Amino acid sequence: MKDKFRIKNILELPLVSSQTTDIRKKVTCVIIGHEEISSYFSSPVYLDALLIGLVLSGTGDVCVNYKSYCVSADSLFILSSSHLFYFNSCSTDFRCRCLLVSKEFMEEMDSTDMICQRIKYGVRMYNMPVLSLDKEDAVLLSERIYTVDQSLDKEGHFYYKEMVLNRLFAFYLDLSDIIERKGLSSEKGNVNRYEGIIHSFIELLATHYREEHSVGFYASALNLSPHYLTRIVKRITGQSVCDFIFDMLYSEALTLLTHSELSVQEIAGRLHFSDQSAFGKFFKRNAGMSPADYRKRNVRMHQ
Repeated sequence: MKDKFRIKNILELPLVSSQTTDIRKKVTCVIIGHEEISSYFSSPVYLDALLIGLVLSGTGDVCVNYKSYCVSADSLFILSSSHLFYFNSCSTDFRCRCLLVSKEFMEEMDSTDMICQRIKYGVRMYNMPVLSLDKEDAVLLSERIYTVDQSLDKEGHFYYKEMVLNRLFAFYLDLSDIIERKGLSSEKGNVNRYEGIIHSFIELLATHYREEHSVGFYASALNLSPHYLTRIVKRITGQSVCDFIFDMLYSEALTLLTHSELSVQEIAGRLHFSDQSAFGKFFKRNAGMSPADYRKRNVRMHQ
C-alpha cells in the first residue's frame, strides 16, 4: 500500500536544490536512475512542475493518475502538476534524461505562442502521458533537452532568459510535431470526440483571449453550454476553462510589462479589464506583487 500522496515543490528534490544558479533551480535537466527513483519518486506525489522524462535504458513501472505504464528505452513520459504519479519499480540499470520546468518559471517566461504549443500537446497527453518513440524521434528530443541544458550554462549571455526560453520552445515544437505525426489521442472513444472541442476552444482562445474573459463566450461560440464545456476541458486537461483564459492573460501581461513601454493603465485597456484596479488585483493574485512593482523589479534585474 502506497503512502498518502503529497504535493511537492521541486526545490524539495536534492537533484534540483543542489543546482548552482537560480534559473537552474527553476528549469533543470538531469539524468535520474534507480537510486533517485527510489529516493524521490516511490511514493505518490503531485509535483509543482512540468516533468518530461526520456528513458535511456532499463525498464520501469510508473503509475500515473492510478493507471500503470511500463516504460523502457525510448519511452517518453510527460507529467504536469495535475498528474499524481509514482514508480512502483524500476530496474537497476534504469536511466532517464529529465527536463523539469517549475510552474514559477513557466509563469515568468511563457510567451502566448509557447502556451498554445504546451496546451496542444498537453490536451493529447493528459490522459495518455506515456508514449513509445521511434529511435530517430527519441534522439531528436534527447538532443533538444541537451541544448536546453547547455543554454543554462551561459549565464553571461545578455539575453540569457530569452535564450533558455527559445531552447524550450524548440523542444515544445518538436514534441508537438511528433504527437501530431503519430496522430496520438488521449484515450479511445469519448475522448477522441472531445478532443475536437478542445482544439476548437484553443483556437478561439488564441484569437480572443485579450477581449473575451468569460466561459460563456467560448461555450456559445462552440454551441455548448458553459457547464458542458467546463466539464470536458477539466476532464481531459485537468485544468478549468478559466485557468486557460487567465494563463493567457497573465502571460500577455508579463510580456507587455517586460517588453513594452505601455503604461499599466494602457495594458489594462489592451487586455480589456474593466479598469486598472481590476487588472492590478488580477496580476497581484498571480504574481504576488503589483504590475508596477513587477516592472520595477525587472528593470533592476536588467541593469
